Amino acid sequence: MSKTQIGFTKVLRRNILLIPVILFSVIAVSCSLFHNFTTYFNVVYLAQQHLNIYEEGLLTAQTASSGAAAAITTHQWLDEEYLARQLYRSKTGVAMPYALLTKNSAGASSSSKTVTSVHLDSAIILGSKVLADKKETKYVEDALFIVGKAQYYKGDFSGAKRKFNELLFRYPDTKYGTEVGMLMMRSLMSSNEFDTAATALGKVLKKAEGTGNTAQISEGQKAYAELILASSPDSLSAAAEHLRLAEQGLSADAASRLSYERGTLYFLDGKWFEAETAFRETIDRTPDAALQGEAMVALAEAMRREKKYSDAKQMLQGVLQKARFANSHPPAQYEYAYTVDLEARDAVGGDLKSSTYQTDYYPAVKGTYFILDTLYRTVSQAIMARSRFRQAEIFRGMGLYDSAAHIANIILGTKDFSTSEMNDYVNDRIRALTRFAEWKYQLQRIDTIEHILTKMRRPTSTMAEGVSKELRSEAEQKVLGNRWTADKTPTLTAEEEKLVVQYEEKIRREKAVANISAFSIDFSDTAKYIDSVHFIGAHAHFELGRAYENFVEYPSAISEYQLSLGYNFNHPDTAINNFRAQVLFAWVELDHQLGDATQRDSLIGILTKNYGETVYAQQAGKEYAGIRDKDSPGEVAFRSAYATLKSSGLEASKPAFLTIVNDHKHEDVAARSLYTIGTWYEDKPRYDSAVFYYRRVVTEYPYSKYAEYLKPRIQYALRDTAPKSAPHVDNTITTNAATSQSQPAMQNMRTLQDTVKNNNQKIQNLPVNTPTPPHKK
Repeated sequence: MSKTQIGFTKVLRRNILLIPVILFSVIAVSCSLFHNFTTYFNVVYLAQQHLNIYEEGLLTAQTASSGAAAAITTHQWLDEEYLARQLYRSKTGVAMPYALLTKNSAGASSSSKTVTSVHLDSAIILGSKVLADKKETKYVEDALFIVGKAQYYKGDFSGAKRKFNELLFRYPDTKYGTEVGMLMMRSLMSSNEFDTAATALGKVLKKAEGTGNTAQISEGQKAYAELILASSPDSLSAAAEHLRLAEQGLSADAASRLSYERGTLYFLDGKWFEAETAFRETIDRTPDAALQGEAMVALAEAMRREKKYSDAKQMLQGVLQKARFANSHPPAQYEYAYTVDLEARDAVGGDLKSSTYQTDYYPAVKGTYFILDTLYRTVSQAIMARSRFRQAEIFRGMGLYDSAAHIANIILGTKDFSTSEMNDYVNDRIRALTRFAEWKYQLQRIDTIEHILTKMRRPTSTMAEGVSKELRSEAEQKVLGNRWTADKTPTLTAEEEKLVVQYEEKIRREKAVANISAFSIDFSDTAKYIDSVHFIGAHAHFELGRAYENFVEYPSAISEYQLSLGYNFNHPDTAINNFRAQVLFAWVELDHQLGDATQRDSLIGILTKNYGETVYAQQAGKEYAGIRDKDSPGEVAFRSAYATLKSSGLEASKPAFLTIVNDHKHEDVAARSLYTIGTWYEDKPRYDSAVFYYRRVVTEYPYSKYAEYLKPRIQYALRDTAPKSAPHVDNTITTNAATSQSQPAMQNMRTLQDTVKNNNQKIQNLPVNTPTPPHKK
């Protein structure tokens, strides 16, 4: 063997021991790489599975409520939602966001929502494990998308935007580009970044149109509709146009669902013909019987808005006559009854009190609601709430308020209507009816107590003695039976006397339990008790008056106000006076609304004279005493009197000014006339006469601007401070300031102070020309 061979052999022998080590290292590295590969794959796969489970559950819920036609609880009440938009605008001055009108499409129970939330959390945790590894792998792209999408579903839009931005930065040509753009746009919408969202959506839609992907184009147009509705709730029709574009290229089922949503938007925008067309397209296209039935109901509502009552009833009957539309039968039956109701109202011009309506139309209306109540009394609370509300409205329109209140009381506090605005509207409407019934019942109790009090009032007996006699008489009658006579004092044995006493106590307890308060009160202050009973009765009549105003029964409202003011009180206190002022003020408001200025002014006179210290008198003075019309009789008379004042002096014009005060007592010209006379006297100077008319202004018109001008002057006078000249409140009123300033300030002040002191008592007793109160029924 050569030396070379021998050396190679030695080297081989030395290194052959390293071969297993090298092989082991290669195998270990290969296994590590394979382990990492399988681990990342499994983690991303599991995260995607959790996300798929959530999306499948969401899709199932949306399918179950597709077209809002699966059940009564998901039915879309278009008429109510349209009214809710009008109510929301009148209350807030802006359009209602469309999202407030849509129901939660998840349709899942609380337990299922918890499960889906767990799946989203699992997807985020698994995806974050891949992202936490610093080594770059091809699964980072998938993990970023999964985590961002899960955060979007959870409502964490800020986190979702961060993940989507990172994905687009690291992978500009990502395979998730279109879907990421859509989700990014919706995330931006959530934070009101509408301009940025529109830019992102435009890029996505342009890319989709470039590839010709019909599904992505449709999704982009639907996203545009969402963006328009979110940024401008008034643009319902513009959003509907994008839905029309989104229908192109879709299957008949998918396109029909979009056309139904498009019809809904047109309906809520008040475009009945366009809504009718869209609903007809849905009916013609859809293979889904539930959606078709729902579209037929919606079409009938649109035709009803156009007053095509016969066509609407025919369409609803078509739904009711076919079993395949069973899901839509309850709303269809209600809408049919409501259509008959509206048709009858329209036929009589809304006059439900007319004999024509009650004879020719109401029986048919009553029959349709009777069928509705019979079919769904034990099936659907939502249908019954709507039926009762409509019947209560009919009775209200007919003037049968007791019957209306009986029905309305059943649904007071309802939450069965489609929106919170509609629930509030219904509760406001029926609350007046239920309160009407409550106050009527209260008056019945007051009448009972009044009857008892009347029976017990005797010239020689107190109220307590009267109650005792009443109880004694009833007890004796029960004990003696046929032997008892009303005209004779009975002769009782000792045993019968004990029984009478026992019956007296028993009858007293029974009457107390029955809320006949006269038999359970402390008779130490009967006058105060009678006042409290009268106060309750007066308050009941006042509330009935307000209810009648709500029902547009103005003569009945005035009658109730008169009855409320007709109660007498033995010891009127501040609370009673404030309440009576409130009644008068409500009556003043009603007379002003009806244009009865004569009675309004008469009531203001009573209010100012008798309750001038109350806030109601102040408010009446501010609202009605300052009404000015430059061509009104009072203003014309004032200009004429002032012209006489300028040309012939005060003595010639004073009778005209005082006539204005009497004829236009509650207009601005009355206080202005007195003020003008006072300033003229002050300029002469005749301070005693000036103070007299100034005090009339302050006393008779305490809440007028002229009284506000004069109060500081009188205060200054009493503080021995020189008064400032009375301000000129009208450009036609001028005073001779030079004459006033010619007198020494202190002399003027002392004269004014002495005049105030000397005439104070006399002025306090001045008669006030106040109209007598109107006759009370």
